[in-house]
Amino acid sequence: MQNVHLMETSNFRHVGLGLAAAILIAAISTTLAPFAASTPGSDLSPRAGADKVIDLIQGQETVLWSALTGNVINIETVGWPSTDGTHELGGAAMMERPENGSVGIVDSGEKPMTMTFEVDS
Repeated sequence: MQNVHLMETSNFRHVGLGLAAAILIAAISTTLAPFAASTPGSDLSPRAGADKVIDLIQGQETVLWSALTGNVINIETVGWPSTDGTHELGGAAMMERPENGSVGIVDSGEKPMTMTFEVDS
């Protein structure tokens, strides 16, 4: 009889561990909020509902952003490809981990081609 009781306790522990792992995975999930411009010099437009996660105010050289849900943990900014007259150069890429995850400024010196915000949710 005692062995049966131990087996039931063991099964309960496995269910508890599985539940704890699922909660941990859910707690560390992130959302990507991508924005893209259609042509050089044009404003970024939200993709895949990004405007429900991040609010943008765009200038000529800077982008002010505000997280609407969660905290921004990473920003990837990609500039437009250019040429030096002889060689085709790729666009500059910048990765940033903001100190304040709720609001910030990205100063890329020009309007970017794409920006992707990683937000913890």
